[in-house]
Amino acid sequence: MNADPRPQPPKIDLQKLAAAAAKPGASSAGASSAGAAADPARGRSAILFSIMLSLERAARRAPDVQSLRYVIVNETRRLLPYRQAALAEGAIRPKPVALSDVPGVERTAPYVTWLERVLGHLAAAHRDQVKALKAAPAPVPAAQPLAGAAPAPAPEAELLKPRLVTPADLPQELAEAWPELAAPHALLCPLADREGQVRGWLWLARDTGFAPADQVLAAQLADAYAHAWLALAGRGAGRRRLPRPRWLVLGLVAAAVAAGFIPVPQSVLAPAEVSASDPATVASPLDGVVQAIEVQPNQRVEAGDLLLTLDPTNLQAEVAVARRTLEIAEAELRRARQGAFNDRDAGAQIALLEARARLRQAELEYAEQRLARVEVRAERPGIVLFTRADDWIGRPVQTGQRIMTIADPSRAEIRVELPVGEAIRLEPGAPVQLFLDARPLEPVAGRMTSLSYTAEQTPGGILAYELKARLDQKAGEALPRVGLRGTAKVYGADVPLAFYLFRRPLAALRQHTGF
Repeated sequence: MNADPRPQPPKIDLQKLAAAAAKPGASSAGASSAGAAADPARGRSAILFSIMLSLERAARRAPDVQSLRYVIVNETRRLLPYRQAALAEGAIRPKPVALSDVPGVERTAPYVTWLERVLGHLAAAHRDQVKALKAAPAPVPAAQPLAGAAPAPAPEAELLKPRLVTPADLPQELAEAWPELAAPHALLCPLADREGQVRGWLWLARDTGFAPADQVLAAQLADAYAHAWLALAGRGAGRRRLPRPRWLVLGLVAAAVAAGFIPVPQSVLAPAEVSASDPATVASPLDGVVQAIEVQPNQRVEAGDLLLTLDPTNLQAEVAVARRTLEIAEAELRRARQGAFNDRDAGAQIALLEARARLRQAELEYAEQRLARVEVRAERPGIVLFTRADDWIGRPVQTGQRIMTIADPSRAEIRVELPVGEAIRLEPGAPVQLFLDARPLEPVAGRMTSLSYTAEQTPGGILAYELKARLDQKAGEALPRVGLRGTAKVYGADVPLAFYLFRRPLAALRQHTGF
């Protein structure tokens, strides 16, 4: 009789987990305060078992693979605290499919690119170890073990246990980038099927090391996750398909081919925000130190209102010195004029002294003008946009350095961060719809006005083009407030339905094959 091909539920070694939990510092998830119970080891074991069973139950009850991925990368920290977690599918070239604390995986992000290369290197090393183990001669049978002794684990099973990963296990290029992208301590857990074939990898990283007890818990969780994953991925396998008439199959194929030529508008989704159109930049008029910020962010100001003040101490000293220098020059000029009646040589110096007095007068006026510019005022009405007043008070600034901007609420636009991987062909005037996070059911319409030529890295670490669109304001409709964020849907030209559906798969195939 053939063996049952269905995945079997994982077996929990309670004695092994209890022994690991009873060790001092077994796992940070089972730690308890001193004196909390009469038997700390038994209390920690009970907590570990409760969390373990809860995670396994959540994995078994996941309705689909996407929900299971969320449980694996976000709920595992209840038993094993970590800073970063990633789930990758594939044994040869693992691809991250889920990350902790983020809704999706951005392939162009530096962390995802680095992690994909790291997992690829570790997966290749794992395959080499498996090949070397299979090529090695069979070991000599050991002596008969004592009665009651646990059998020695098979060599293949040792390769399926979680392993600690350090920068020394990676090439120099990947090891040098580790401190900037990931936590210093990492644990790699293979996800294998019943035959011992690795189907995926679970990457855990945190700031503290993983104790042997943590590795035991991770091995049990990895076994349970692999079982649940294969059970979901294998749904529908082995079902018998009913025979269909040949003409029906041909008709469906012809209909699918014909539907592939139906023109549909190509669209793309990207993060966006409402920004000011042609804002007035408030820059520092001279070198100095910001003494006070007289307004608050998003405050309404009028033309001539005081915005900020620079420290006038040095400029006041310059005015005093210039005024004293002018007084000296004027005194010398008066003395020369009085002595010109008796001394002809003194009269010859009058023109030079007059020029010097005018120079000192100009220097005084220039110093007074600089002193008057320490008070920066609004050139036009609008809303003041900047970070915080505390970020600027006491900070040295240079001439022309931007401190804040003044936006006109009636002149707003949509600024879209279009990722490089989502870029499509767009023309000026392309329709844009903005779905604000504050009002998701009330889209704001607009038209594209410009698209940047080169992509720049956003604060989120994504390479994106900057797209701007004007708002289509209707009569009596209020414009959204500057600073609101949401998701923009940008519409391009009409393309065949087949291209619309297979654009991303074709792009991914081209990246991997080069064609």
